[in-house]
Amino acid sequence: MRALAIAWFVWSVAFAAESDPYRNAPPDGWVDLAGIRGVVLDVRYHTSANFTGAPIPGYGAAGAWLRAAPAQAIERVQHRLAAQGKALKVYDAYRPLRGTLAMVAWAERTGNVALLDDGYIARRSGHNRGHTVDVSVVDATTGVELDMGTPWDTLTSASHTRAATGDALAHRLLLKEVMEAEGWKAYWKEWWHFTFPAEGDPPARDVPYGCSEPPEGEWTAPAGWARPGWERPPASTPLPCAGG
Repeated sequence: MRALAIAWFVWSVAFAAESDPYRNAPPDGWVDLAGIRGVVLDVRYHTSANFTGAPIPGYGAAGAWLRAAPAQAIERVQHRLAAQGKALKVYDAYRPLRGTLAMVAWAERTGNVALLDDGYIARRSGHNRGHTVDVSVVDATTGVELDMGTPWDTLTSASHTRAATGDALAHRLLLKEVMEAEGWKAYWKEWWHFTFPAEGDPPARDVPYGCSEPPEGEWTAPAGWARPGWERPPASTPLPCAGG
């Protein structure tokens, strides 16, 4: 019965998700979070509005996917928040492996290796396996994010879940409460970061969101991108998916 329920959930969410002519479909059995009613997507790694100051490889199109079980848990979290007049905002979900490697290369070439050592940037991440998310809470009517004390991806001790006071602390604890109620595990150093227990040992994936990006298994890291002075090549023009 559980397998049938998951299969129905995957089909129904995929059916409801808006199509993007530049975005790949998620892997078989995975879920596009854009199809979950009420969930707000704000995929910053598709843009320069992230800690690296540039779009991240693998995010040639804005998207947020998860494996089926964690996606179902996200839907349950959204139901909890909706009952309070709030909604879940997703900054990041599945992350192509090339995206994680790009973050590591950025840290190494910019002298920010301490972010790797201190656990703010992972060399291998649950995001790559499709069961980790970066999330926040917004007012469901206005779409305005609740005061969390720091912006998402502030990679300092100010983002530790308990390193806040007043409304900001209350909002962080609200997010932690509703996520943990549906099986997610909080990461204490980043108030936005949660991981869902994985069944078995799911592999890291490198399926890109954008159709114009090299497919899984064909991408290679740019030469010298972890060395100081490396310059990012000009962005290429996105191409629609075949038949898009």
